[in-house]
Amino acid sequence: MHRGRRTRGAPHRRGRGPVVAGAEAGRAQRDRVSVRVRFLGTGNAFADGGRSHACIHLEAPGASLLLDCGGSSLPAIKRAMDPATIQAIAISHLHGDHFGGVPYLVMEQFFAGRTTPLAIGGPRELEQRATRAGAALYQDFFGKTAIEYGLSFVTLGETPVSLGGAEVSAHPVQHVAESDPHGLRVKIEGTLVAYSGDARWSDELITVAKGADLFICESTNFSKADRAHLSYTELIANRAKLDCGRIILTHLGADAQAHLAEMELERAEDGMLVTL
Repeated sequence: MHRGRRTRGAPHRRGRGPVVAGAEAGRAQRDRVSVRVRFLGTGNAFADGGRSHACIHLEAPGASLLLDCGGSSLPAIKRAMDPATIQAIAISHLHGDHFGGVPYLVMEQFFAGRTTPLAIGGPRELEQRATRAGAALYQDFFGKTAIEYGLSFVTLGETPVSLGGAEVSAHPVQHVAESDPHGLRVKIEGTLVAYSGDARWSDELITVAKGADLFICESTNFSKADRAHLSYTELIANRAKLDCGRIILTHLGADAQAHLAEMELERAEDGMLVTL
């Protein structure tokens, strides 16, 4: 995509440990901010059940970013917020139901007169692939129009980078190799949100979820075997390995949706809002 050029007294010794520990816990609690998690799209690639493609909005004071932006995300975004308030997008992998909405959002913001920068982070080939997708859809715009509001791309890796007011890192998971799949870890002040992206079960998900206040995990299937995706029964079998707090399931396919009443873990719905 063509980017524009602008681019008090001493403490009692016997009580010291508990006092310090309590103080640290109190400071940690005060440091936490309220993080709003809105599930804009919770479906799979085939929009089973009429769900929108993957798109999750994280918002806190000074932070506003999307986790994924699938092909059908723009109308879901517009139903919930002004797209101009989105500071950044973090893409988990290069499949259309996870990054296919990027060209539409970029172009829509150009014509809407956006004046604030938009940063997009993801796999190494994200900019190239998004540019090619945009050119295939709107050859008269992409590659010919300077996007003056400050569009930038950054490759995400295991070292956290600042993106949209948060610290974001990406960690390899097992999915389809050609899509360069990663799980995402997003830290906003004292709150950590982890996101599986698309993944079959592997111990790499333990790394992605470690210490998270919320782990947003895909569950395309209920029990159906799939070399590319996780099932609910697999997740339950491995739940004890996950050092995380709350789990909410997303990327729900037809097999999962047929068994919602049998699931004990929370399931996301399009438009659902959670506050951490």
